[in-house]
Amino acid sequence: MNRMRLASFATVTPKGEPHVVPVFFTYENGRVYVQTDRLSVKVQNLLKNNNVAVAVYNGEEAVILFGKGKVIEDEEEFIKRTQDHINKYRLQIDKQGRDSLGIPLFDRTVRCVIEVFPKRILYW
Repeated sequence: MNRMRLASFATVTPKGEPHVVPVFFTYENGRVYVQTDRLSVKVQNLLKNNNVAVAVYNGEEAVILFGKGKVIEDEEEFIKRTQDHINKYRLQIDKQGRDSLGIPLFDRTVRCVIEVFPKRILYW
Protein backbone atom coordinates (compact mmCIF):
# COMPACT_ATOMS: atom_id res chain seq x y z
CA MET A 1 0.00 0.00 0.00
CA ASN A 2 2.78 2.46 0.82
CA ARG A 3 4.40 2.02 -2.59
CA MET A 4 1.21 2.71 -4.54
CA ARG A 5 0.54 6.32 -5.52
CA LEU A 6 -3.09 6.42 -6.56
CA ALA A 7 -6.32 4.97 -5.18
CA SER A 8 -10.02 5.15 -5.94
CA PHE A 9 -12.04 6.66 -3.08
CA ALA A 10 -15.80 6.11 -2.93
CA THR A 11 -18.42 7.89 -0.86
CA VAL A 12 -22.22 7.84 -0.94
CA THR A 13 -24.17 10.84 -2.21
CA PRO A 14 -27.30 12.10 -0.42
CA LYS A 15 -29.31 10.30 -3.16
CA GLY A 16 -27.59 7.03 -2.23
CA GLU A 17 -25.47 6.95 -5.37
CA PRO A 18 -21.75 6.15 -5.41
CA HIS A 19 -19.26 8.97 -5.92
CA VAL A 20 -15.81 7.66 -6.89
CA VAL A 21 -12.72 9.78 -7.44
CA PRO A 22 -8.98 9.16 -7.80
CA VAL A 23 -6.98 10.30 -4.77
CA PHE A 24 -3.45 10.38 -3.45
CA PHE A 25 -3.26 8.66 -0.08
CA THR A 26 -1.05 7.46 2.74
CA TYR A 27 -1.40 4.25 4.70
CA GLU A 28 -0.37 3.41 8.26
CA ASN A 29 -1.37 0.72 10.75
CA GLY A 30 -4.27 -0.54 8.64
CA ARG A 31 -5.76 2.90 8.02
CA VAL A 32 -5.88 5.03 4.89
CA TYR A 33 -5.50 8.82 4.96
CA VAL A 34 -6.67 11.14 2.17
CA GLN A 35 -5.66 14.82 2.14
CA THR A 36 -8.28 16.90 0.33
CA ASP A 37 -10.14 20.18 -0.01
CA ARG A 38 -12.47 20.71 2.95
CA LEU A 39 -15.32 21.72 0.60
CA SER A 40 -14.92 18.79 -1.81
CA VAL A 41 -17.87 16.60 -2.77
CA LYS A 42 -16.25 13.61 -1.04
CA VAL A 43 -16.07 15.51 2.26
CA GLN A 44 -19.63 16.79 1.94
CA ASN A 45 -20.82 13.22 1.25
CA LEU A 46 -18.79 11.85 4.16
CA LEU A 47 -20.32 14.32 6.60
CA LYS A 48 -23.79 12.98 5.72
CA ASN A 49 -22.90 9.28 5.36
CA ASN A 50 -19.58 7.92 6.62
CA ASN A 51 -19.61 4.71 4.58
CA VAL A 52 -16.59 4.70 2.27
CA ALA A 53 -14.49 2.38 0.14
CA VAL A 54 -10.91 2.62 -1.08
CA ALA A 55 -9.40 0.55 -3.90
CA VAL A 56 -5.63 0.46 -4.43
CA TYR A 57 -4.26 -1.24 -7.54
CA ASN A 58 -0.93 -2.90 -8.23
CA GLY A 59 -0.96 -4.11 -11.81
CA GLU A 60 -3.76 -6.69 -12.05
CA GLU A 61 -4.08 -7.04 -8.27
CA ALA A 62 -6.07 -4.82 -5.92
CA VAL A 63 -6.77 -4.25 -2.25
CA ILE A 64 -10.28 -2.97 -1.56
CA LEU A 65 -11.18 -1.58 1.84
CA PHE A 66 -14.77 -1.02 2.98
CA GLY A 67 -15.36 0.92 6.15
CA LYS A 68 -16.08 4.19 7.85
CA GLY A 69 -14.43 7.52 7.25
CA LYS A 70 -14.07 10.64 9.34
CA VAL A 71 -12.46 14.03 9.00
CA ILE A 72 -9.55 14.37 11.42
CA GLU A 73 -10.22 17.30 13.75
CA ASP A 74 -7.17 17.01 16.04
CA GLU A 75 -4.59 19.65 15.02
CA GLU A 76 -1.50 17.51 15.74
CA GLU A 77 -2.91 14.52 13.88
CA PHE A 78 -3.88 16.74 10.92
CA ILE A 79 -0.33 18.15 10.77
CA LYS A 80 1.25 14.68 11.01
CA ARG A 81 -0.94 13.20 8.28
CA THR A 82 -0.42 16.22 6.03
CA GLN A 83 3.35 15.95 6.49
CA ASP A 84 3.17 12.21 5.70
CA HIS A 85 1.36 13.12 2.47
CA ILE A 86 4.02 15.71 1.60
CA ASN A 87 6.80 13.21 2.29
CA LYS A 88 5.26 10.35 0.29
CA TYR A 89 4.65 12.48 -2.79
CA ARG A 90 7.82 14.55 -2.35
CA LEU A 91 5.90 17.79 -2.62
CA GLN A 92 7.78 21.07 -2.65
CA ILE A 93 6.28 23.43 -0.08
CA ASP A 94 6.96 27.17 0.12
CA LYS A 95 7.46 29.14 3.37
CA GLN A 96 3.69 29.64 3.69
CA GLY A 97 3.03 25.88 3.46
CA ARG A 98 1.67 25.99 -0.10
CA ASP A 99 2.34 23.33 -2.70
CA SER A 100 3.32 24.00 -6.34
CA LEU A 101 -0.33 24.79 -7.19
CA GLY A 102 -0.54 27.35 -4.40
CA ILE A 103 -2.72 25.14 -2.18
CA PRO A 104 -2.13 25.89 1.53
CA LEU A 105 -1.84 22.29 2.73
CA PHE A 106 -1.65 23.13 6.45
CA ASP A 107 -4.61 25.53 6.46
CA ARG A 108 -7.43 23.62 8.16
CA THR A 109 -10.03 26.09 6.88
CA VAL A 110 -9.11 25.04 3.33
CA ARG A 111 -7.80 21.47 3.68
CA CYS A 112 -8.62 18.39 5.72
CA VAL A 113 -7.52 14.79 6.11
CA ILE A 114 -9.97 11.91 5.92
CA GLU A 115 -9.14 8.83 7.99
CA VAL A 116 -10.58 5.51 6.80
CA PHE A 117 -11.27 2.77 9.34
CA PRO A 118 -11.57 -0.49 7.38
CA LYS A 119 -14.29 -2.93 8.46
CA ARG A 120 -13.69 -5.38 5.62
CA ILE A 121 -10.74 -5.91 3.28
CA LEU A 122 -10.84 -7.78 -0.02
CA TYR A 123 -7.87 -8.88 -2.08
CA TRP A 124 -8.56 -9.22 -5.76
